[in-house]
Amino acid sequence: MELSAYPRETTSLDGTWQAIPDQYENFEGYFSDFFDDEEDNPAGFAPDPIYEPSASIENDPCDFNIHDGLSVELPASWGEQLPEFRHYEGWVWYAKTFDWAAEQSDDRSFLRFGAINYKAKVWLNGELLGTHEGGYTPFSFEVTDELQDGENTVVVQADNKRYEDGIPNEGTDWYNFGGINRSVELISVPETYIRNFKVETTVGSDDVQVRVAAWLAGDGGAESVSATIPALDESVELTDNGTEYAGTLTIDRDAIALWSPSDPRLYTVRLETDDDELEDRVGLREVEVRGSDVLVNGESVWLRGISLHEEVAGEGRALDSEDVATRFEWLNELGCNFARLAHYPHTEQMARKADEEGVLLWEEVPAYWDIEFGDEDVQELYRQQLRELVQRDWNRASVVLWSIANETDHTDDTRNEVLPQMADYVRDLDDTRLVTAACFVDETDDGLVLKDPLEDHLDVIGINEYHGWYYGDADNMKEFQEDPDGTPVVISETGGGAKWGHHGDEDERWTEEYQAAIYRGQISAIEESEQITGIAPWILFDFRAPLRQNEYQRGFNRKGLLDPYGRKKQAFRVLQDFYQRKQSE
Repeated sequence: MELSAYPRETTSLDGTWQAIPDQYENFEGYFSDFFDDEEDNPAGFAPDPIYEPSASIENDPCDFNIHDGLSVELPASWGEQLPEFRHYEGWVWYAKTFDWAAEQSDDRSFLRFGAINYKAKVWLNGELLGTHEGGYTPFSFEVTDELQDGENTVVVQADNKRYEDGIPNEGTDWYNFGGINRSVELISVPETYIRNFKVETTVGSDDVQVRVAAWLAGDGGAESVSATIPALDESVELTDNGTEYAGTLTIDRDAIALWSPSDPRLYTVRLETDDDELEDRVGLREVEVRGSDVLVNGESVWLRGISLHEEVAGEGRALDSEDVATRFEWLNELGCNFARLAHYPHTEQMARKADEEGVLLWEEVPAYWDIEFGDEDVQELYRQQLRELVQRDWNRASVVLWSIANETDHTDDTRNEVLPQMADYVRDLDDTRLVTAACFVDETDDGLVLKDPLEDHLDVIGINEYHGWYYGDADNMKEFQEDPDGTPVVISETGGGAKWGHHGDEDERWTEEYQAAIYRGQISAIEESEQITGIAPWILFDFRAPLRQNEYQRGFNRKGLLDPYGRKKQAFRVLQDFYQRKQSE
């Protein structure tokens, strides 16, 4: 169960750390094989491994010093703070020494990382805490027995190499930002504490059912667990059913302001036990599908969206609050009520800000292109990444779509066996949201047809199509053989490339005019469709992509409506005008 850190008081370990590249992966054992025999080491020279606080001291002949490496400010992507390592893929050791007073802690303490890309191994005061694989989701280790009153040293081995059996695997179309990209914090809790809780909403004609489930950790459970919504003067005692504590509040519908994109009202929901208290600001709303419509609180919503990567020029993947706010300024200016956070879990601050702004979200894990679906270890890693994302964000009203995959081969029998299992797994974790995936549409003699068998296992199907750019004409989606009562369709990617400031005729590739023409053609093809319930074109801003190396790209995917510095291309206005029309309908 993912440890919920918000809004507990925590001790931040962000700030200055020491970083040591280890391209040859030598420093973990540091020549221990050469010095395990006293006869071979008469001088008694036996350097400690790098994770020991005593690994390097002044005047030590050791080839590293964990107390005096390359100073970096975390969270950070190492290639942005250390430009000479921009293209480095491998091990980087991080170390930080901090003071800890025993009286400042509660009964138990945890060390939590927001995300490390891609593999991580963590020690505290020389003791191995554990490992984690996956570059975009949080993880934590209990450190109650390892914390010392006084000086402590945490050492992290971060590995951003790309792995054939990883998720994602070796091939991606985005940049591989290595590092401790999100915050590091110490969290203190009572002996028995609330590890996580979940709020689910069902909207009826006369009342609203709010089900609260809580998971406790520690010996003996709790005598009393309650959930309260102070602003509504509503509370309920939760009952232990063996796996969780759960209870339901029934609230008159007229007494509650349901969360929606037009009115993103949030309520404080407070959990209390004999020894612990945890609360969060939660929007109460219901999302479902009816025919080919997506409904929020029973009302059909057309998804005016855009896709975006988690990246900032000069900062890589280490976004701060100002970066998050800037994204939502662009979304609001564009007229969006929806955003696809591609192709991996973005910082949880995106979902929290979306809750406040009333922007619906598609969140996904990087099951991208050709991962090893048949490998049981990969399947377990797949479930782990889904679980870590869902349990992190299942109280965010803005999150309405969990995406399980992007552009996977629908003619692959193994994929067609595994992905439905993952859709079921997500529903087991959270059946109050919609499950989707970004798929392809097939070109046939009868037009464009959905042939992906995964459609039968999805609530909403995403279609990635690039008519007018890679193939066909921009308005080819008018040939989509729609089913007005079929699965709701979101165009999850479409668009074309343009370099900001490069102008020419509408038939000249890489010009702003060409890109704008693609958007006009796409809009004309889909706006009358009954099955297409939204669009999230590719993409809000240009981003780094090693696959893209022609003279107009030079390591960037240029399909953005903005360039990396926020300068608008013509297509931004085209989409903005369309969304203004849709909003007024």
